[in-house]
Amino acid sequence: TGIARQGNGDDYAAPLLVIHPIINAVYEIIGAPSLNAITTTLLNSGNLRGMLWMVLSGAVFATNYTTIRFLAEDFHVFELVFFRNLFGLLVLTPFLWRMRHKITRTKRPDLVIARGVCQTSASAMWFFGLTVIPLAMATSLMLIEPVVGSVLAIIFFKERSNLRRWLAVIVGLAGALLIVRPGYADISIGALLILLASFFWAGYLLLGKVQTRDESAVVVVAYASAVTIPLSLIPALFFWVTPTLEQLAFLLLMGAVATLAYYCITKAYGAGEVTVIAPFTFARTLFAATVGFFIFREIPEVWVWLGAGLIVLAATYLARFEMKNTS
Repeated sequence: TGIARQGNGDDYAAPLLVIHPIINAVYEIIGAPSLNAITTTLLNSGNLRGMLWMVLSGAVFATNYTTIRFLAEDFHVFELVFFRNLFGLLVLTPFLWRMRHKITRTKRPDLVIARGVCQTSASAMWFFGLTVIPLAMATSLMLIEPVVGSVLAIIFFKERSNLRRWLAVIVGLAGALLIVRPGYADISIGALLILLASFFWAGYLLLGKVQTRDESAVVVVAYASAVTIPLSLIPALFFWVTPTLEQLAFLLLMGAVATLAYYCITKAYGAGEVTVIAPFTFARTLFAATVGFFIFREIPEVWVWLGAGLIVLAATYLARFEMKNTS
């Protein structure tokens, strides 16, 4: 390692000069902008704000994952999901109260219930996965959700697809396989549950997209938040542990921080271009790996980094495809 660190700046510049045209060629094949174009785009102040919001969301997510890890020592994941939904709704209450005049009776109760089941199931699987596999691995696997969502949209909603879109899906799935490495390493039940959670979460988002065709975004958010509370309370009652005041404070923190993380993502995509902001979801893996190393003594394998990179690359292209498809 010491030898690798010796040398002058040219030692590091030479590989970059070789890699730069290769990356540009790959970007051209998949239809993404070149590195030069990206550099110019990054100078846009809105994109800079968006990137900062996305990086901040990664730090907030890592804080939330750490809180879940510690709380899972005293509470079952079902109870954690309940309190996450309860306090998450509590944080949203001021916003929903200001928009109460727009909250009408839902026209699609079937979608409301289906989304509630998807969100509750995804949260329970995600929470359990966080407690049994390294944070960096769990976070990287969950990044596959946009790729899964793209496949579900093509199959169930007959969305337009082409060779490049399927190529991006294959690249994303290859990234997940690199992380899990079936046949070369034991596949943890936690990893499988997180992959399954990505399907449920993708379904939750796609059903929300369908619901917004007939109802306002406020109605979609309000009913989704409300229905998850009783749905998550039912299984939680079988494992109930009454929290102390100190534990209640941390449960409140968990719900508030999770809501803050999604607020940061919303601000990120609202500030800049999707294809510029999307790659910075990789910050979740970076922060999760940092927390895992310093707090839980976890060292991510190189396969996790490579797999996460492929997933983010695929998700970025799919985000670009979606933006072009809806414009």
